Amino acid sequence: MGEFVKRELDNYLFEDIYKLEGDKANLTAISFKACPFTFKEIEKAVDYYAHELVKMGVKPHDHVALLGMNCYNWLIAFYAIIKVGAVAVLLNYMARHETLVELIKFTDSKFLAVGKFTALSKNENELDLLLKETKISKDKVLSLRYRHVDFKEIIKNNEIEPFVSPLSREEDSKRTSFIIFTTGTTAKPKAAMLSQYSMMNIIYLNFARLDPVFPQKFMCLLPMFHCFGLLVVNAYMAFQRTVYLNSLSDKLKIYQEFVKNKCGDYASVSVIFDKLARAPFWWLHRARFVKHCIVGGGFTSEQEFAFLEKKYGKGKFMNGYGQTECSPMISLVYPDAPKEKKKTTVGIPMEGIELAFMDPDTKKLVNKGEVGEILVKGYNVFNGYYKLSDDKQPFDKDGYLHTGDLGYLDEDGYLVLNGRIKDIIIRKGENISPKEIEAELRKFKEFDGVRVLGFPSADEGEYIIACVELKKKPPHFVEEKYFEEMRKTLPAIKIPAHIVYMKKFPLTANGKLDEANLREICMDKLSNYLNEAELARKTRLLMHKAIEKKRK
Repeated sequence: MGEFVKRELDNYLFEDIYKLEGDKANLTAISFKACPFTFKEIEKAVDYYAHELVKMGVKPHDHVALLGMNCYNWLIAFYAIIKVGAVAVLLNYMARHETLVELIKFTDSKFLAVGKFTALSKNENELDLLLKETKISKDKVLSLRYRHVDFKEIIKNNEIEPFVSPLSREEDSKRTSFIIFTTGTTAKPKAAMLSQYSMMNIIYLNFARLDPVFPQKFMCLLPMFHCFGLLVVNAYMAFQRTVYLNSLSDKLKIYQEFVKNKCGDYASVSVIFDKLARAPFWWLHRARFVKHCIVGGGFTSEQEFAFLEKKYGKGKFMNGYGQTECSPMISLVYPDAPKEKKKTTVGIPMEGIELAFMDPDTKKLVNKGEVGEILVKGYNVFNGYYKLSDDKQPFDKDGYLHTGDLGYLDEDGYLVLNGRIKDIIIRKGENISPKEIEAELRKFKEFDGVRVLGFPSADEGEYIIACVELKKKPPHFVEEKYFEEMRKTLPAIKIPAHIVYMKKFPLTANGKLDEANLREICMDKLSNYLNEAELARKTRLLMHKAIEKKRK
């Protein structure tokens, strides 16, 4: 895997990234809308915003909601909020009005840094309404809009006094400095409290080995309110690369930026890489200039991985595994990993963290190579969920974070995922992993994506329902032919009760499967079978009580 010099843990701060000396300070750090900004300009802009926040009354440990699309001003505000000792509460700019109000109030945010966001584009009075319902006065709002704040002009025409953090380096490093909401697919999002210490040590301990192969230009096609998007932007800047930001508001502009800038590395979700590869005139470009494609959220299927490798070139995709609660990395597939490991694993664990595996039934640790719940301990682990009591935090008495994911380490130390505990389907008393059934469904080439879910059943515990992506439904979609093939390799108890087809699986804002929405779609489709005779004849349906409950 190559040589790697282990670094000791340190109390790094985000300001260590942009506060550089000598010629390095004049290197281009960020490019946004074809406008470059040097590290020195970032430092001055952060100091300017920090002074503005203090004038507004922001004090150490205050919560400041940060709402806006990817842009230079958003990143400056993020750094400034943390530099004054406050907590940046990162909000999804695509969230609905009701959700924004709820999250701002829940996190006790008394200040708001705001730029463009989706609800504002739909209602010009959205900001006034948001402030009214959250009881934030206008004098506690920091604008991120370019027409309000032009840092190039401010830096050029003003002498900006350096801002010194009111907190000691050690306190500042390990405190909760930003909150990111988990993108739960089935549960209400939780407010994960994260520190500079966790994210910065991930960068310096684990991305250092990539420094020699990092190209000079990197483009982030992930929202920065997302933990992985924030990590990769800071990682490339930490090694003095130029980061190209995109607002992500227009798919055509994303494609144009992709082709125009010809960056060596890109970070996005697989959905965006897929859209780029299917764009008109892709054949003219073929992404020959791309060295690495860093994928957040993983691939939806092995077929998708094969398609993307064909379009971008083999060996270019780097995926990994993590959670927001782990800032967010747990493991990573490095470029020099064997081809088979890239296809079948999520890489090697982060340097300096501890992994353990626990049997979810017996609650006892299992041996290496055996499947168990993945437990994590180390500097990458978050500070807990905001407003959640100690007894409900996801830590055990030994300090391990319980991820809820199942997996094991193979003989070479690579991490292999084996599903989620909550995904386990219990049918007639037997524990069934959806992954095994999904693997069989992927053998059918007409399915672009598959997902197996369990639904409640009074008689069997849970029904097994298979959801499949079909871009075009065949004239005669006969479930039985698929069941016949599956019976050749699977026992009867693992055969799905029904197959639900759709053109495209619903996704969250971060490109992950929106399982809650998928379940709703399944219920709607299956509730078309209304009469008892059909339910009795087809054992492939949800139990009638579940359908009636949904309809009420």
